Amino acid sequence: MSITTRYAICGTSMALAAVILAGCGGGSGGGSSGGPAAREQALNQFADCDALRAAIVEDARQKITVQAQRLRDDGFAPPASVPTGGASPIPAATASPAGSGPTHGGVPRDFTDTNTQVPTVDEADVVETDGTHLYLLHGAELQILDAWPPETTALRSRVAIEGAPQGMFVAGGRALVVSTVFDASGAFGGGDACHVIGPPLPGFGGHIQILQIPCGVPLTKVTLLDVSGAVPAVVREIYLEGSYVSARRHGKIARVVVQRGWGLPQSVPDAWDAMRSNGYPMTRDDFVQRVDEWEHDAIAAVEATMLSDWLPSRRERVQGALVAVAPRCGDVNVPPPALTGDGATEVFAFDMSINDGAARDTLVLGGTSSIFASTDTLLLAQPDWSGVGGDTAATDHTALHVFAVSADSLATTYRASGSVPGVPLSQFAFDAQDDVIRVATTVTHGTIPPTVTSRVTTLRIEGGELTTLGATEDLAPGERLFAVRFLGTKAYLVTFRRIDPLFVIDMADPAHPQVLGQVDIAGFSEYLHALDDDHLITIGVDTDTHGAALRLFDVADPTAPRLTGMLSLPGSGWSPAEANHLAFTFDARLGLLAVPYARFEDGFRSSLVLVAVDPGAGFTLRGEIDHESLGGDACPGEPFGPCRVFVGMERGIFIDDWINSISSVAVHVNAIDDLSAVATVLLPSSQPTPVPLPVPEPRPS
Repeated sequence: MSITTRYAICGTSMALAAVILAGCGGGSGGGSSGGPAAREQALNQFADCDALRAAIVEDARQKITVQAQRLRDDGFAPPASVPTGGASPIPAATASPAGSGPTHGGVPRDFTDTNTQVPTVDEADVVETDGTHLYLLHGAELQILDAWPPETTALRSRVAIEGAPQGMFVAGGRALVVSTVFDASGAFGGGDACHVIGPPLPGFGGHIQILQIPCGVPLTKVTLLDVSGAVPAVVREIYLEGSYVSARRHGKIARVVVQRGWGLPQSVPDAWDAMRSNGYPMTRDDFVQRVDEWEHDAIAAVEATMLSDWLPSRRERVQGALVAVAPRCGDVNVPPPALTGDGATEVFAFDMSINDGAARDTLVLGGTSSIFASTDTLLLAQPDWSGVGGDTAATDHTALHVFAVSADSLATTYRASGSVPGVPLSQFAFDAQDDVIRVATTVTHGTIPPTVTSRVTTLRIEGGELTTLGATEDLAPGERLFAVRFLGTKAYLVTFRRIDPLFVIDMADPAHPQVLGQVDIAGFSEYLHALDDDHLITIGVDTDTHGAALRLFDVADPTAPRLTGMLSLPGSGWSPAEANHLAFTFDARLGLLAVPYARFEDGFRSSLVLVAVDPGAGFTLRGEIDHESLGGDACPGEPFGPCRVFVGMERGIFIDDWINSISSVAVHVNAIDDLSAVATVLLPSSQPTPVPLPVPEPRPS
C-alpha cells in the first residue's frame, strides 16, 4: 500500500490553496435549496475488485479535474505575494445510566456510568467504572483502582498502552482501549526521520536538545485486555491506518471509527510542486499552462494505479509479528464521483468477548464530519462537495449515509443515503426513530454577504433512499447552532449571536415539524441534558462574567418554555463539559451534578464543582474539590527554581454516597454529605511515547 500526506482535494497540500476557500472550508455550494436527490448520494458496492478500482480512479480523476479548474479560475497570485520555501499561500482548513447492585453490603447500591447520548449505546471514554473498580487512562497506561469500599480505594494494577490512549470500553471483564500510535518503522509506509520543530534548544548540563514530534503514519490501535483477574492481560492488538474519530459499543460488539487520509498514491504528481518546479510562474498564461500539464500528468498517473495503491489494510499482532489483513472489495462503499472530499472513513467492528474472533471492516470513501449511533442505526455525515462552483445563491449541504447495526452482529449494513441543507453541529444534531432521521443544521445562504439560519429536517428511509419528509422554517437569522438535543417527540435548539434563544420544536409528526415556543436569555448554552420529562439542564457561558453557567429550563408547557434557575460558576473560566458531554456527570438518584471547572483566580485552579439540582428549587452550589496541593514541583532545582504542575480536573464519578474526583495527578474520594475526604490515590506518572513497530509479514496473495 502507498501512503502519502499529499491529498487530491480538501487536504493539506499547497495545490489546494485556491480550492480550500471554495469547498473544504464548508462554504456554500450549488444545487437547489432542497439539495441533490437522494439517489445522487447513494453509495455503491463492488463485489468485483476491477469495478471498485475503476470507481475509485474515476472519483480521483474528477477531483483532479475540479481542482485544476479551480486553480485556473482563482489560483494565480502575483509573484510578490507568493511565500518562499514550502509555506502555503493559504492555510489548509482543519477538520472532532446509572448501574445498580445489591444493598449496602459488599457492593455499592448505585454508580454513575458514562454520560451517553443514547442510554443503551456506550461511548468510549477515559474513565470507566463497574461500581467496585475505577478504570483510568492515565498517561500511557490503563490504571485500575479498587474503589469499594470507598475508604480503601487504592491502585490495583497498571498496564502500559502503546501510544497515546484516547478512550475505552469496559464490559464483561474486558477492557478495549483505543490509542494513537505513529509508525516510525516504515511498516505502514512511513519513514524513520522525525520532523524537527524550530532550532535546537539549549539543554541541561550544556547539552543540545532537539524538540521532535512523532513521525510516520498515524495509526489507531485497538488493544483488548482481560481485566477480570488481579493482573490485566493483553489478549489482542490490532492496528488501523488513520486517525481515531469515535467509538460505540452495542453489547459485546465494539465499533471503532477511523478517519483514513488515503490521499493520492506517491506516483501521482503534486499540483503545487508542478506549479513551482522551475520557479514560480511569472504570468497567468504560464501558470495556466502548468496547471494544464499537471492535470494531464496527474490523470495519467491515476489511471495507471492498481487497487493496492488505494486500499488500506489493517494489521494484527500475532506472536510478535504484524500480519496484514486486506479489506474485502465488497466492504468498500463509494459515493458518486467527486461528491465528497478526500480520505476515507472506516468502521471497524469486532466482538470484545472473544480473544481471536472475526472482525469486520466497512469503508466509505470520503472523510466524515459527524457520527451518530442509536440501538439499530449508525449514521455518517460527510460534507457534500458536489455543488462547489455552482449556484452561489444556493445553500451548502451535508451528505448522510445510514447503516444498520445491532448487538448481535458484526455487520454494519448499508441502508440509504440522502442530503440535508447546511452543516450539523455535532453528534447531537442527529436522531433516528422508526426509520425517520432527524437532523438539525446551520444553513449558510450564498447571498452577498452570506447569511446563516438554522433548521430541523426530517428524512425517511424508503427503498434504499433517504427522502425528505419535512422541515421547520428557517430559524434565528444571523445566528448559528450552539446546542441541540432530540428527546422523544421534542427537539430543543439553542442558537446564539447576541442573545440565546432556546427553541422547542414538536417532532410528533415528522412530516410537519414546527416550533412550539421559545425563550430568549443572555449568554448561551452548549450542552442540553434532560433532568426529567419537564425540565432541561444546560451548561454554557455567562457573557457577563465570562465564566461557565448552568441553566434550568421548565419545558412542561412547550409553547412557553421558561428559564427557572441559573448558576454562574465562580470567576472567569470554562468547563470541559461545555464541549464534551462525557465530562458532564449527573446522578438522578442523588440530584447531584459534577462538572470539572478551570479558571484563573490568583493563579490557575481546576476543580470538580458539585451542584444540587432540583426542579423546584433550582441550583445549589454544594462545594468544590481540587487537587492543587497534589501537583508537585514541575521544575526541581536550577535554573528555573520551583514551579507548580498545572493539575487538570477530568471527571467526577458517583459511587453510592461518595464522589470520586479524577484529575491528571490523583483520585480523591469524598463523602457527598459534607465533602470530607476518605481516600486519596496519587496516580503514577506515565507519558505517551512513540513505539517502533516490527516489520509486518507479507500480505497474503
